[in-house]
Amino acid sequence: MGTRMKRIWIASLIIALVAGGFIGLNWARWRGERAAPGEPPQASAPPAASQPTQAQPEEPFLQIEGTRLSGTDPQGRRMWDIRATTLEVDRDRQRIIMTAVTGQFYSGGKPQLGFSAPAAVFDISSKDVELSGGVVARSQDGRTLRAARVRFDASQRTLIASGDVVLTQPGMSIRADELRTDTALEHPKFSGNIVVRVSE
Repeated sequence: MGTRMKRIWIASLIIALVAGGFIGLNWARWRGERAAPGEPPQASAPPAASQPTQAQPEEPFLQIEGTRLSGTDPQGRRMWDIRATTLEVDRDRQRIIMTAVTGQFYSGGKPQLGFSAPAAVFDISSKDVELSGGVVARSQDGRTLRAARVRFDASQRTLIASGDVVLTQPGMSIRADELRTDTALEHPKFSGNIVVRVSE
């Protein structure tokens, strides 16, 4: 009888321990689930400090190397051609800046005056072209025009040369401050300190 009671007591103890462990485990889980919503959210990791970037030089809006521009009148006839080593579009001032240019001025759709210059600017609004830096131009009949600047007035279809202007033709050269003429140099008009030299 004593042995039987002892076995019953041991079995009851084992059951009590298992039940107690199960209840304790579930109690811990219940407390964890209840406590989780009240816990403050974990602070997110601060963003990595951005590395300072070096300021880049401003780029031109557009730059093209080795290019050619052409201008035409309202009838579609060519007024000029320009080939440039570099071309840059200045959108703020509405102009195209070119360097190391060569080209032709036309009249009636035919080439009349070839030219070269260190720099040129095409005004997008007025359609004028200005050559600068020491312009050299040669007509079809062999006359040569040299000037510091030459501007093509698109509205008048007139060339305006200024700054140490020299027009040379066989047997004569003419110096002046300014020259206004058509693109074929057929009707030149000089002004300012005109000097004419005749050679044999």
